[in-house]
Amino acid sequence: MRALLRLHTPAAACALAASAALASSASSEPSAAGRPLFRFGVIADIQYCDCDDASNFAGTEIRKYRGTLEQTRRAVEHWNALREPSAACILNLGDIIDGQNAGGYGAGLTFDGPQSEAALGRVCGALSACKAPIYHAVGNRNHELYNFDWAGLRARLQMPEAGSVVTEGGSDAAGADAAAALRPVSWQPCKGWTFVLLNAYAALPGYRAAAELLQRHNPSCYEAVSGVNFFAGIEDPRLLRYVPFNGGLGEAQLAWLREEVRAAVARDDRIVVLSHLPMYEPAASARTLLYDADEALALLQAEGGGRVVAVLAGHLHRGGYAADESGIHHVTLQSPLNYRDSFGHVDVHADRLELIGAPGGEFISRTLPFPAKAARCPASAL
Repeated sequence: MRALLRLHTPAAACALAASAALASSASSEPSAAGRPLFRFGVIADIQYCDCDDASNFAGTEIRKYRGTLEQTRRAVEHWNALREPSAACILNLGDIIDGQNAGGYGAGLTFDGPQSEAALGRVCGALSACKAPIYHAVGNRNHELYNFDWAGLRARLQMPEAGSVVTEGGSDAAGADAAAALRPVSWQPCKGWTFVLLNAYAALPGYRAAAELLQRHNPSCYEAVSGVNFFAGIEDPRLLRYVPFNGGLGEAQLAWLREEVRAAVARDDRIVVLSHLPMYEPAASARTLLYDADEALALLQAEGGGRVVAVLAGHLHRGGYAADESGIHHVTLQSPLNYRDSFGHVDVHADRLELIGAPGGEFISRTLPFPAKAARCPASAL
């Protein structure tokens, strides 16, 4: 199935450019003076809520919930101001609103009722001014355990549209969940490039698969999903990822990812992988990884042939960076919930990615040189 990702507000859909707009903002040939081949905007963990600043459960950070809405508006202004080239697309790597909006914990307990629709509408209203298409990763703070079920999320963030350029992948969800679940997607923003956007919570159909994992690896989390220290009693650091705010890709999505990577390698494309959850601990923490991070990383390293340039993720608000042994850059984006003007864009050059933070902000800029490509296998061998 092919689909164009759309973001919807309660009143009206956010305007998204068609595939022709993508083509007009990207070029497969580098130009003089270091002009990028193309560029795209990035942001993660907006996590907006109309509530006062507060610390996280561990007391290690202060979160400025209301301030993220204004940061979102400034991010759109930044992306819209990009020229020569303009932004080909915008990548929002999850947690667009905070879980407290649902009214079940924290400041949400003081609300007259759930604020999920109102909060999402405000952020969508800010994003609707963006001139470039916006692609949304699924995050824990706006997935079915907090604000919406899969069908509700799909209606607001993703829906099929004929004649577009995005390919949807599979899901491990069964029955009605399979029809409603947000699928992973891939597309080519420019000749020679493939972007793959994963659903890091695909292994949570109706919470059943996740509950089985948690019961097996972390029984205390199976007893309750809020108001407890999920990490209490865990001695093996490899098991710290099995908590309710993390998730997994699942077997069907891993199989789809393998085929997408193989197809991109056959085209000799460079590849960027996008996910709310990180998959490489040195770029994040043992507590914030995909359940099946080891399998996903091994797949990219084995099948990518040096063509997987970067994995961009969110989730860990302080951010992080590390390159793995195969040369893949793993970048965890800082959150505007915790950092001033924490958004930016990526310039794609013939030999590197330039991650560029907004002027005056606290978003860390980085230069990411491409890993060396391995020799391609004949198509008949794939």
